[in-house]
Amino acid sequence: MKVVLAYRCHPEGAQDPFTSLLPVGLLSLDAVLRRAGHQVTLANFSGYPWKEVRRILKEQRPEVLGISQFTHNRAESLELARVAKGLNPRCLVLLGGPHATHAGAGQLAQHPEVDVVVLGEGEETLSELLQALAAGRDLAQVAGLLYRSAGEVLGTPARAPIADLDALPLPAAAESCGIGVDYRRQLEFIITSRGCPASCLFCSSPLFWGRGVRFRAPASVVEELRLLRERFGLVYFSLRDDTFTADRARVLEICRLLEEAQLGMLWNCQSRVTAVDQEMLAAMKRAGCECIQFGVESGSPAMLKALGKRITPDAVEQAAAAVRNVGLNLSIYLITGIPGETEQDLKETQRLIERIRPQDGQVSPLVYYPGTQLFSQAVRKGAVSERLFEDLSGEGFLVRQDPFVERSRRGILKTLEKAGAKARYTRRDFEKQRELVGYSFVTEMLSAESLEESGEVAGALELYREMTRREPKNPWGLLLEGGLQGRLGEFKASRQAYLKVLLLVPRHLPALLALGELALELDKPAEAADWFGKALEMAPGDAAAEEGLQVARALLG
Repeated sequence: MKVVLAYRCHPEGAQDPFTSLLPVGLLSLDAVLRRAGHQVTLANFSGYPWKEVRRILKEQRPEVLGISQFTHNRAESLELARVAKGLNPRCLVLLGGPHATHAGAGQLAQHPEVDVVVLGEGEETLSELLQALAAGRDLAQVAGLLYRSAGEVLGTPARAPIADLDALPLPAAAESCGIGVDYRRQLEFIITSRGCPASCLFCSSPLFWGRGVRFRAPASVVEELRLLRERFGLVYFSLRDDTFTADRARVLEICRLLEEAQLGMLWNCQSRVTAVDQEMLAAMKRAGCECIQFGVESGSPAMLKALGKRITPDAVEQAAAAVRNVGLNLSIYLITGIPGETEQDLKETQRLIERIRPQDGQVSPLVYYPGTQLFSQAVRKGAVSERLFEDLSGEGFLVRQDPFVERSRRGILKTLEKAGAKARYTRRDFEKQRELVGYSFVTEMLSAESLEESGEVAGALELYREMTRREPKNPWGLLLEGGLQGRLGEFKASRQAYLKVLLLVPRHLPALLALGELALELDKPAEAADWFGKALEMAPGDAAAEEGLQVARALLG
């Protein structure tokens, strides 16, 4: 069947580097449906004018349009459904994703442009749905759906979670077709497990994925990263599991395999303060991890309890100390605007930030999402209507809207900024990290960057070169050396470094772009045009490559 899998973020998020991307789940659906023989197009309509969206849908004429819906883009998703139905009433329009899963019945009842809602993870459900459509079977036979029949919203039996995640095809291996999709940016975000061991009141993950955590095998994870380097030239990625370190033995095996494969990957991950230890963090750093993100949320024990976090400020401090001993960068997520939160709670959060000294962090006001205990409790108490999400204006719904929320947010951000300025590692810190962790190119990279900041360029260059001597297959020493030499005006030396990068990672787009810029600096427009042309062959539509090619051609006359 001809299928379009689409997403459109809220207009306010169109410039955001994360929310403007396709949800990771759509790439998995694409790979599964392609393996089954369907004609699939991925479409990221974020930032597209509606006139262009209509033109594309009219041109594509999908038999099935699957739309990924979150709370922030609920209005855009419904408008996309309406546009598709207006163009082709026979197109089956379905919603999937967190918001659709938890608020789907109401949307089906009120929005005739939506035909079906896929509940929870959709690979098996959507595959069976397409089989049923092709065979003319009733949708009632497909588990995991909500659908409309004779004006009534009906549900099929719940579908069991996918037991073997390794049976799913790797998105990195799929020969995908995309509209508005930057595959290099998309594929930097990797999921290696589904579910979370926690049950925070403000999070819908437990209800969406099911209780417990399901894991991909370490070998599958490393194979995906190998494919990403080989096919797309990627050497940096972000593990977006809710709690990457939930299975300690699996993490250690992934790290062992990464070191053994000598992929030279730099990465970050998300975790929980009660799910890490110093030995594991050291192994992660040796395998290329440079940053870990914790959901801290608050420094107030009372507020942590109110959020259902089941952690303590002491546990946060212990985890942060382990991170600092090993020498990873620490990033934290924080929440304000919690019911009952006071100035005293704010001060406790700020004091915790000052003690743990994260390199950076994010703070968000507490919002309601369907499928969370927070929302259900508020409905039972009469604090909000169960029809809250039918309001299609804005991205989200604040739990509190009093002046304290914004004042608290600004205060926490200011504290984070001050803490980040004090979080830099010193030479003595790097010496201790080398003693504790052993050799890690991440330590040398961060140490060299620290030397650069202090103006000790010669020392930084020597560390970058030592990285390459120690790990000849790792491109990071050459990448950083080439970048520093370019900034110093040593264009020929920089060019040589980037050429060596391409011997290791032939499809590395930043190296191709850098070589184009260096050729312009060296007054070689023909060579620059060649490099920018190669970049466009690998990444059609890349703005930097197109601009560079135009400049080179103009110089050539």
